[in-house]
Amino acid sequence: MKKITLLLVIIFTFLFSTTSWGEWSLVTENVDGDKSYYDKDRVRKSGKYLYFWTLTDYLKPMGGDFLSVTRYTQLDCSIFRYKESSISFIIMIGEMTPREEWKYPQPESTLETLLNKVCEEHQ
Repeated sequence: MKKITLLLVIIFTFLFSTTSWGEWSLVTENVDGDKSYYDKDRVRKSGKYLYFWTLTDYLKPMGGDFLSVTRYTQLDCSIFRYKESSISFIIMIGEMTPREEWKYPQPESTLETLLNKVCEEHQ
């Protein structure tokens, strides 16, 4: 089973080359060793919103199935809320479309740190 998982990791690393070799900027690492990044080169501004990609690498498989997640996010820095437009899981084959709703990050969370960094650098 471990050999199959390793093989899948190698295959998906090459299939998702933008995730592997993109210009991901490390923002934070939490106490569990999970690392959060965002793609500085692909942040876009439209009106009052910022649009960007994030990548979370989990030290241990999340839900037992995947080690990384990429998200395409719409961010409103003026009132500090966000929407996720696309979520892709690396390792576990799958993609989902999140609900169309604004969310607010938990205070002092990894997500709050990441969103603050994007606002500071691109506002």
